Amino acid sequence: MDTVTAMRALAALVLVLGLIGGLYWGLRRFTSLTPGVTDSGELRVKSWRPFDSRKKLAVVQWGDEEFLILTGQTQDTLISSRKVQGDEPAESGEEN
Repeated sequence: MDTVTAMRALAALVLVLGLIGGLYWGLRRFTSLTPGVTDSGELRVKSWRPFDSRKKLAVVQWGDEEFLILTGQTQDTLISSRKVQGDEPAESGEEN
């Protein structure tokens, strides 16, 4: 095996590992994939919206409470919390 062939094989290996690593990073960055985490139903993200280029607003439900959280790269801030409202229809104000 000459030097050129060995360098080509090494470059191909680095390229393939780089593609796999980039795909893994992209999936973790732009989706909610988290390896090893199962959905217990106790804690879930109900919705989220981008706040700016580095921060997101998320509504997280934990048990019977919801939390509005501002997430960032170095710090997360709890904005507000409330009890989860039941699935009851809203009252119309009319009596029967």
